[in-house]
Amino acid sequence: MYKNLHELLMDSDITRQYFMKLPVQIQLTVHDQNDNIRTAEELRRYVDHMTKAKG
Repeated sequence: MYKNLHELLMDSDITRQYFMKLPVQIQLTVHDQNDNIRTAEELRRYVDHMTKAKG
């Protein structure tokens, strides 16, 4: 587990590629949760939750 999203993205090429494919608005919203996202699974769950909530 990483300290935060930034550390996760810097260390994991696969996660960084996934993140960079997201729409910019979602990337910005995810960055607001930097301290709360520490694993690739948490990132995917958060993005999934966001996209479902937007309908």
